[in-house]
Amino acid sequence: LRDGPVLVQVARPGYAPALVCADCRRPARCLHCAGPLHAARPGAVPECGWCGRAATAWTCPHCASTRVRMASSGSERTADELGRAFPGVRVVVADGDHPVLRVDARPALVVATRGAEPIAEGGYRAVILLDGDRMLQSEDLRIAESCLRWWSNAAALAASGAPVHLVGVAGAVARALATWTHPAYARAELAQRAPLRMPPAVRVASVDGSTAAVSAALDAVRGAVPALDDESVLGPVPSGDGASRALIRFDYAQGARVAASLRAAVVSEALRTRRPAKGRPPGPRNTLRVRVDVPDLDL
Repeated sequence: LRDGPVLVQVARPGYAPALVCADCRRPARCLHCAGPLHAARPGAVPECGWCGRAATAWTCPHCASTRVRMASSGSERTADELGRAFPGVRVVVADGDHPVLRVDARPALVVATRGAEPIAEGGYRAVILLDGDRMLQSEDLRIAESCLRWWSNAAALAASGAPVHLVGVAGAVARALATWTHPAYARAELAQRAPLRMPPAVRVASVDGSTAAVSAALDAVRGAVPALDDESVLGPVPSGDGASRALIRFDYAQGARVAASLRAAVVSEALRTRRPAKGRPPGPRNTLRVRVDVPDLDL
């Protein structure tokens, strides 16, 4: 800080992005829609992240407690704590609600969420990567490589010779960042996914919709691509409200035929459920949705 700005990367924006019951430690949920509760500032009434309602009379459905506590700190809370730890130092918050593109070379603590880090004149004199363990807890199949990219992008903003500290993370992804051996890490990840038939060793299509529509789409794909075996199709499984979901894993060489078959299934379902003629009762609504190569697909 004596030489210039220091970057502190955090996982989430806001003050307290996640709240839990102060007694049983279970996640605090909205009593109306079961969405996660968060707090915008110290002492504020918790609000729902889904419906936006204020939880003015919240009670834990598990232990009847009326008290909540923070489960994680956001960018504003981290900036508040650092401001108290370093009195007199300028603190800059950069996130989706407070976009900052550049900072000058004067001493400052720049607290930024991943992807929102401003560029510092002359580079940051140090980079501290917080919340790494929390980032890695996501159920996304590609979260480790995503974290490595987020951390590397932040480290690339450091000045020449400036230290970069990754806090609370060990294992292969931390070694890849410390030794800057990203290609070796990517090759190891691919070698592990190939025998399990996971992306990017294979391509994956997600098929969502009514049970009948999903089954019809799967039958059409199997007829168009006989090389697909039983292990290539995962599901269908219920996804709520009478809908189903299935995943199709296929080789790159089969991509054109699989995509054409799924496209035809969507068109066929749309025609079957199109708006009826005037005076006729409405039929079922088209719910079939197909996505191919979704980067954050949860397997």
